[in-house]
Amino acid sequence: MGKQTHKRRSIKHRANPIGSRVAAGVQQGVMEEVPQPEQVLPVIQKLSSPDSTERAWAAACISNLIMAGAGTRKLLLSKGILPKLIERLTDDNRDVLEESVGTLRNLVSVDPVIAKEYYSRDILTPLGTLLPQIIQTIDNILNNAPVADEAEQDRRRTVWDLAENFIYIIWSIGEASDKYITAINRMNIVSFLISFLTVADQCPSRVVIAAGQCLTTLTDDNQEIYLEFQNHPEYVRMLFDVLSKFDGTEKILVRVLTCAILMNIRDVVQMSSSWDEDFDALGELNKKLLPILTTSLDYDIQTAAEQTKAAMNSGHVTKHEETGEITPRPKQPLSDEEKYIHSVEERLATLQLSLEILADICLQDESGDDGWEDADMDMGEEDAPDNTDVINEDNIDEFFQDTSAIDESNAAAVNDSLIRSNPVLHAFTTEIFPHLIRLATPTSLSFPHEEVAPSISQALALTHQRALECFNNFLLGMNEIPSKFWFKEQKSDAIQGWRWLFNTANTVAAAPQSEDRDTVLESIVGCMWALGRGLGQDIPLEPSDVPALCGAYEASSSTMMRVKIVGCLGPIAMRRGDIETNKHIGVFIMNILSQIGSHGTSPEVAVEALNFLYDVYSDCAFDYDDPVFVQGGFLAQLRQILPSVRSMVKITDRRKNFDLRSRADEALTNLVAFIKYKANERRL
Repeated sequence: MGKQTHKRRSIKHRANPIGSRVAAGVQQGVMEEVPQPEQVLPVIQKLSSPDSTERAWAAACISNLIMAGAGTRKLLLSKGILPKLIERLTDDNRDVLEESVGTLRNLVSVDPVIAKEYYSRDILTPLGTLLPQIIQTIDNILNNAPVADEAEQDRRRTVWDLAENFIYIIWSIGEASDKYITAINRMNIVSFLISFLTVADQCPSRVVIAAGQCLTTLTDDNQEIYLEFQNHPEYVRMLFDVLSKFDGTEKILVRVLTCAILMNIRDVVQMSSSWDEDFDALGELNKKLLPILTTSLDYDIQTAAEQTKAAMNSGHVTKHEETGEITPRPKQPLSDEEKYIHSVEERLATLQLSLEILADICLQDESGDDGWEDADMDMGEEDAPDNTDVINEDNIDEFFQDTSAIDESNAAAVNDSLIRSNPVLHAFTTEIFPHLIRLATPTSLSFPHEEVAPSISQALALTHQRALECFNNFLLGMNEIPSKFWFKEQKSDAIQGWRWLFNTANTVAAAPQSEDRDTVLESIVGCMWALGRGLGQDIPLEPSDVPALCGAYEASSSTMMRVKIVGCLGPIAMRRGDIETNKHIGVFIMNILSQIGSHGTSPEVAVEALNFLYDVYSDCAFDYDDPVFVQGGFLAQLRQILPSVRSMVKITDRRKNFDLRSRADEALTNLVAFIKYKANERRL
């Protein structure tokens, strides 16, 4: 089973602050009718007025029109506001410039696709010119420099809004396409963004969070920016200083964002001159990050959901008519209820990012990083088992006769001992595991039958998904340990986990159909697959489990969901002493394979179903082999299916899907060998 991976991206926390001055009489998000072109054109024309006051008014007014609805935005864009607003970024009047930046930020916040047009219209050039001005003003504030004149006072008063809007635009462009990040790199923006994290206690938190989210995106798989960190080792030290500067839950999102950045650049951290040559930098990095990440998980999402519902029904929350999101009226302070809901959004964003980082830590062994599965590296080359040779029927005798082969059982025992002592594994098994179960459990707002707080519901669903992905990666890691000791020594947790997964799936499946619901269900089945592999004979099966999985297969149109269900059925079918369950599943799998020729079964599912057969019916000594495989005529059916499998493999385009074609080729080769093997197995 392949490990579940996902590219970590920063969590978009999209508030929609307007510029510092808002046009009188225009209220954000409450316009009932789409304005007509003759009403909009005069506003757009004022963007080019010789009067700077009119230009500033026009930019602020357009900002509010943007928030009024999709129809109004479409009208504004059709009248060419985008190039006009970008042109205003070089306006010699500060008010006009700042209102234009705020308007551009609002536009991309409600229509992220527009970021691509920002890039194509070279918005980065005027923004690059603006950057040193922002830096200078903020430096003056932080250093308590004397105010030179009234213009300087105005710049200081509005610079935090300007900085946040500036960062948000850069971040949105970076999120839009990896190729745009190369151009952003040339702006030398890293030190600017890090500086906000280092002075998080002196800047508005919204600006610090925007900087952290932006830098998390920019450092995600970005080789060019790694070079900048290598050339400036002080950046790494500054990030570590951020982690130690605050305690407990103080500035928790800032600290988690810093953890994400450090994880993104962990290869640079390892090579950084701040470490000794022989120092286990990545191991120490994990030890330093884990307490912060674990602390961040301590949030009661069930209570948050109930209190959010109460806040939304209080009558003290202003909703956007188009999106249902909270959109407080300009110049009016947030109500206590609105502040609470924003705090819930921020904490859920923190949870999601923490869970993504923890899921990555579970998989670090794949890249040779410091995870709990690389303990054999600590044994030294002369002690480590050689796993480079694949043992098969042709070379197995030669392998065991090779006197140079080490005693793998002894090596595994040493390996197992080292793994058990790993602090990362200890943290996962004792502290993080219970959090994952709690955070993956749906709330009353996660998949509501009636929308109450759409952004919170979506954030809760994503939190459940991230918790399940982390749980899945943890289980996969435990499966990779030869002794699989967690499943034996924490058998009670594992068994309870199986039942909890089924109960949770039933709860989620009863919710209204949505993409979020289906994604969470798929994640649950992935966890069942990994947990079933570890539990093996100890799977606590109930009569309804297999019918539920088979029914979910038939009801789903998702290829990956079907693949995971077939994979999940494998460990269940391999249980001894339950021939009827094996027969139920075996017949189900053979039916899936019979539909290859009619294209009712996709190649991905077919490959997994074939692998199921090779694993489940690999030995005639299994108690279910004769009554199910032999008496059920599975061998004859496989011979009939073989031509369809050949055709399936042939039409799978290697150029378009190399991995799938390779797996299909292997499955076909194994099928031919399996048919021959099963035909001769009982004659030996």
